[in-house]
Amino acid sequence: MEKWEDKLPPRARERLAKIRISSEDRERIKNMEKLKSFLSQFYQGNLSPDDLAKKIEEFQGKEKEFLIKEAQLRLVSSLSLQISSPDFKKRGKAILLLEKLKTQGKYQLIKEEINSLGSLIKRCLEEKNRAYEKLKNEVENNPELRIRKVRSEEGEVLIQLSVDEAVRASTQWKDFISRYETICGSEFSKSVERIKKMVG
Repeated sequence: MEKWEDKLPPRARERLAKIRISSEDRERIKNMEKLKSFLSQFYQGNLSPDDLAKKIEEFQGKEKEFLIKEAQLRLVSSLSLQISSPDFKKRGKAILLLEKLKTQGKYQLIKEEINSLGSLIKRCLEEKNRAYEKLKNEVENNPELRIRKVRSEEGEVLIQLSVDEAVRASTQWKDFISRYETICGSEFSKSVERIKKMVG
């Protein structure tokens, strides 16, 4: 069977030989590559949360706990305020399934924090949509809000924006987005850090 080192480019093999990595370190590097591959397949929709947990459960020895934590940390880091609800649920489920593989996990605490984070993302998105719809109605009811002055070679010209362009160009929307990113972004970051501490 072909060794994983044989697949490396020649310069990388030379460097690897010079470094003289211990067998434990080589094993960790190999396992990290496998883990990255599993996560990539998961993000692309080729592995379900259950499939991902089964693949990671197959790791052996003392590295197993480290790889479970590493997978969880990478999954937590992949979350964002803009994540779709199905993707959030899928990643949350994977984090929890991996927690069950640990000898001493904090399953219930992590589940509560993930649920809380999901509620925060939903609330922030609803707030953003409400603000957008309110401004959209104002723009639709007042066509003057769609008119903008732009400079051209002939001087200033009036152009008519689409409703969406007018909303996104308005100072009210920009002010809202600034506040939204500060408040929701801060709460989101704190929750993500709590989950990272629990899994790590």
